[in-house]
Amino acid sequence: MTEEEWTRVSASLSEKADELLRAKLRRKGDIGERFRKAISGTDWDAVEILQRRKTHQAWKVTGFTIQREVYDKLRLAANKRGVEISALIDAIIISYYSQPDDKST
Repeated sequence: MTEEEWTRVSASLSEKADELLRAKLRRKGDIGERFRKAISGTDWDAVEILQRRKTHQAWKVTGFTIQREVYDKLRLAANKRGVEISALIDAIIISYYSQPDDKST
């Protein structure tokens, strides 16, 4: 794993997405692994992105490491939909971990 292949991402997540992402954590690194599962198991074009209010709203800034290529694809997908990358990441996490057959492990 070279530095060029991976990048550190900080995303502002809603409380719901943060809770879903952190559910059943067992060890350091689980957040990144759960995030990678969500982005690989979700159709990014099909997720519903909620409008983020301009007024005060509680956000949890969460950091994780992902492959640079995946980050670039996320950024392009967010730009295509006219949203911030954090909003797309938030929607992906909620969509993936809110399904009835929860992939919580």
